[in-house]
Amino acid sequence: MPPEPARRPASTDDYLFSFVDREREMAERTGRPPVPLGVGDCDLPTPPHIAEALREAARDPSAHRHAPCRGARRLREAASGFLARRFGVAADPETEVLATLSSKEAMAHLALAYLDWDDVVLVPDPAYPVYATWARFCGAEVVRVPLRERNGFLPDLDAIPADTARRAKLFWICYPNNPTGAVAPRAFYDELARFALRHDILVASDAVYSEIYYDGAPPPSFLGSPGAMECGIEFHSLSQAYRMPGRRVGFAAGNPHAVGALRAVRTHTDAGASGAVQHAAVTALTDTTEYPDRLRDVYRARMNLLCDGLEAAGLEVLRPSAAVYALVRTPEGVSSERFSEELLHRAGVSSIPGTAFGPCGEGFVRLTTCASTEQLTEAVRRIAAARLVG
Repeated sequence: MPPEPARRPASTDDYLFSFVDREREMAERTGRPPVPLGVGDCDLPTPPHIAEALREAARDPSAHRHAPCRGARRLREAASGFLARRFGVAADPETEVLATLSSKEAMAHLALAYLDWDDVVLVPDPAYPVYATWARFCGAEVVRVPLRERNGFLPDLDAIPADTARRAKLFWICYPNNPTGAVAPRAFYDELARFALRHDILVASDAVYSEIYYDGAPPPSFLGSPGAMECGIEFHSLSQAYRMPGRRVGFAAGNPHAVGALRAVRTHTDAGASGAVQHAAVTALTDTTEYPDRLRDVYRARMNLLCDGLEAAGLEVLRPSAAVYALVRTPEGVSSERFSEELLHRAGVSSIPGTAFGPCGEGFVRLTTCASTEQLTEAVRRIAAARLVG
């Protein structure tokens, strides 16, 4: 027998993904695959011009060598140009931008770079579970900051106890938000920057859904607020806006000390995205085809189809301002997990209970529009036929 795994002061909870396993089991048992509206993995392919750039670069023998861990200079310059063009943020490609293997690994590496035993990490609730999981892996204390519907799913900074703020080292935020679909206004980011500077906290901004929004002005970047480059690091991914999830490429930008600390950890854990993928990422970030505009149109149509259908079936939907998720309120007296189970077993539609993202997710399930129009139509039909309400 091999030795026991390490006993880390961490959650290795696979709660979120256990629901995916149940979907597979149901499909095998019944022969009726559920409509997959749980995990946000879109069916749309990489845009042809980006895929062609990848194919072209793959023919270059130099692309098969190890790429620089920090990212090719061209990619860092393209990322810097994207930040300037899209958000009005100036970031030095030499010291304030770092290429990453998308965002998930970079978030884990940031925790390793910054957190020691008993450090305090502020984590929104509900939120992407990786923030809290990696904090615990590092022995840090996770303090959940509620995101309330009545507050637009924004953290109430005034409600954070002074002692907690004093001890906090890292504050995770995510806008456009997963799972709520909320967007943070510039005024909130300005307030957050002042809060972080006052308490000497590093703000880690997860902005991977920045290009998927529906109505109103494009979502701002935290880095655009006064003082944010002194106290923040932001993560961007090409997985959503440019349909490159399997390519695993993105970038981090922000305070040069934070970017340098992240780079130091990554130097010992990977050799950077492949040169061909980095070439394709440059094509995406310097895109002149307005592809994200067309992608938004697709997601907007899908979101309207899903929300209209659910409301017609008697369910209450919190229509999102951005991202690819919609929260559905559970019927009165029904828990999030139970309603997710009913959607799966009675309607044949997969979902994620809100509690998978934290205790404040109770009362909701999350559905995604990362599915075809035909699948969304079928999901709505099944849910209506199952008569889950009343």
